[in-house]
Amino acid sequence: MPVLTAELVADMALPREIDLSPDGVRLAYALVPSGKREEHATATLWVAMVDGAQPPRPFTAGTTNDRRPRWSPDGARLAFLSDRAAHGVDALYTMPSDGGEARAVVPGVDTRKRAVEDFAWSPGGGQIAFTSADEPDEEDERREKERDDADVYGERWPYARLRLVSLASGEVTMLAAGDRHVALFAWSPDGSALSYVTQQVPGIGGMERELTLWRVSVAGGDPREVCRFPAWIDALAWPGGGDTLLFMASVAGTSQSSYAIFAVPSRGGEPARIACGEDTCAGALVQPRGSSKAAVLVGEGLETRVCLLDPASGALEQLYPTTEADRTSDLGDICVGAGTDGVVVAMARGAGGLPVEVWAGGTGRAGARQLSGRHTALDGIAWGPQEPFLWTVPDGWSMDGLVVTPPDGANHSLPTVVLVHGGPYGRWGQGFNLGWASWAQWLALDGYAVLLPNPRGGYGHGESFAAAVRGDVGGSDFGDIMAMVDAAIARGIADPGRLGIGGWSQGGYMAARAVTRTRRFKAAIMGAGVSDWGTMSMTSDLPCFESYIAGGRAVGWAGATAADRVKPDLRGARRDDAGAHPAWREGRARPAQPGHRLPPRVAVGRRPGRARHLPARTTRHRRAQSSDRCLAPRAGLVRPLAQTVMRLLLPSWG
Repeated sequence: MPVLTAELVADMALPREIDLSPDGVRLAYALVPSGKREEHATATLWVAMVDGAQPPRPFTAGTTNDRRPRWSPDGARLAFLSDRAAHGVDALYTMPSDGGEARAVVPGVDTRKRAVEDFAWSPGGGQIAFTSADEPDEEDERREKERDDADVYGERWPYARLRLVSLASGEVTMLAAGDRHVALFAWSPDGSALSYVTQQVPGIGGMERELTLWRVSVAGGDPREVCRFPAWIDALAWPGGGDTLLFMASVAGTSQSSYAIFAVPSRGGEPARIACGEDTCAGALVQPRGSSKAAVLVGEGLETRVCLLDPASGALEQLYPTTEADRTSDLGDICVGAGTDGVVVAMARGAGGLPVEVWAGGTGRAGARQLSGRHTALDGIAWGPQEPFLWTVPDGWSMDGLVVTPPDGANHSLPTVVLVHGGPYGRWGQGFNLGWASWAQWLALDGYAVLLPNPRGGYGHGESFAAAVRGDVGGSDFGDIMAMVDAAIARGIADPGRLGIGGWSQGGYMAARAVTRTRRFKAAIMGAGVSDWGTMSMTSDLPCFESYIAGGRAVGWAGATAADRVKPDLRGARRDDAGAHPAWREGRARPAQPGHRLPPRVAVGRRPGRARHLPARTTRHRRAQSSDRCLAPRAGLVRPLAQTVMRLLLPSWG
């Protein structure tokens, strides 16, 4: 029998970015490794037959980072992004669907330094719309050459522009310029126009500010404003008929909110919520080719559904699940299209004892069929049974989660680990819970019961549930988790004398929070968690989000804001550090943002010594208590983290 190792977990490759061919006969997807062995990431494109008549075949070699495959409207070609010309710089390519040589769509690919961020075929297939930032100018080149890399907030931002390229001539036209960042876009059904969403600033932090939805003719002319929305538009669709635009966004128009589907007249008007958001949550919005309806991924409790949405009425027609096996699984990326036998649903799907693979099928009783089989290294492993776990907390809220137990069927109380999901707007679903941030099956194979709680603040129960943790992070949600522990003890599953807790991001914070509030846990794993919420709010790339759930006007635990106490002229940080340092400028240098009273000019250096650091003694934030029982491995190190779990947490329990 094979033995599960850290290397097997880190080397798992997952299917993503699934796209159905126009006739519904084939599908393409990217196979993306969980980690990388070399300096540069790689991914491979694959093509499969929907009926499973032939095994999937690799479409690209996998020596570069090839991703986001998209079929041409006639099905003759696949377009995709790849960094084969320059590592880390995605360019747009097309290739015949039956194989051949990849051709760069935009001329000068070998010299371009700005990546293509997203793209979409025109309905007629003669053009492709795409987004990319402007190429570096002479001043940018000088700064790079002379290592003059201090950035001033608000200056020389790499705004993504909406562009159009002709497949016949290679001519590129810019459709949307100005000091706005194009985040999303969608073609009109007749191919005469594009709709797009702009942010005021680039990056994920721009989603926290007011967003604008536009419409522009591909023949030229000025863009027309369709509507504005307070924040967090996450997907855009333009169904057939063309009168209505759909987008997925937060119900409250703020951070930490349930997601729903909104509709707005395509020629302008006020957006209205038409589906999800009360008791359910929208998880994805996709537009099937040529359809007057859109497809929506809906989360309700532990279940995930795929539905067709009528833009006029808001009615949802369920396509998936159709069998009991479907209901006890969970989905990643989805695609919906027309096939020879009606509607086809393609998906990345996993279940309790089934690793994530590509599945597809019609909407009949037979359900979906598995098409890929990439996890042969895991064959023969007897996985722990995974079951729903329901409980009620003292204030009357009904909760759901999962419990994973060892495969040997032990009928006595077990040493138990609580794994808390990230977010807080996340969820433990009924998928395959093994990966870099989910250690449930690994722990179960070593004899542990694993509790996977879905406390308040998460996905799957609508707005009141998601909004419950605003200003109360580590409060009622922590109580929900402890109530699950008590229920597991009462049911004879968990041994009260052998409890551990762990998680990643928000789950890492909860692990640290737990060992400072109770002595019940013998060990904790804090993965990329928050130990000081005030500093997190100031150094995150999502300052509004962090402060919203922390409860302060800008930052802090009890409403106090560091911006009221500190007025720096300069902030030092590495611009390229993902996730933390860039938000010194994002979170602390925007005087127009409520709660911030800071000068507008803040410099950020990429290299040490290029910007002055504020002395630590001036940032008097309230800090969470420390604990010598809380382990905090470095973020992003998958294998060392996995080894930490195995070597430090498990053997120490006796």
